[in-house]
Amino acid sequence: MMKRSMILAVGIAALDQAVKAYVRTFEYGEVFFEIPGVLALKHSVNTGAAFSAFSGKTPMLAILSLILLAAMYGFACGKMRLVPVARIALGCMFGGGIGNLMDRVLFSGVTDYICLLFVEFPIFNLADVAITCAIGVLLILVFMDRLEEPAEEEHESSR
Repeated sequence: MMKRSMILAVGIAALDQAVKAYVRTFEYGEVFFEIPGVLALKHSVNTGAAFSAFSGKTPMLAILSLILLAAMYGFACGKMRLVPVARIALGCMFGGGIGNLMDRVLFSGVTDYICLLFVEFPIFNLADVAITCAIGVLLILVFMDRLEEPAEEEHESSR
């Protein structure tokens, strides 16, 4: 069950790194694709965390990312019986976390490229999208009390 989540995580991290490798072929700050008024793809580097918080603290952020990934792995492999959508969300979160961690370790900053033009918002990347969507799904599951599979006795009584 967690095996599929880890395969998803590796796939997202690999896709994220492939896109970022392509982005790094352009000059820093260069816009290489644009839909006017909607979005631009532009080579950027963030040496901080979300919204450039802790800029320039790449080693600290890399260590913190590694600790968070290990904690999430421990949570995911714990005794909880997560519903399939929660396992998918965790796979997305792992993949995004691994993709951004690789950038921090290998390039001393995260390669960003998605720039929304219709709203004032920080530039971001595929890994950020995977992490953000996963957190949203997990929060919805927690608030709906649907994170775990029902216990067998609960499942039996609902029939």
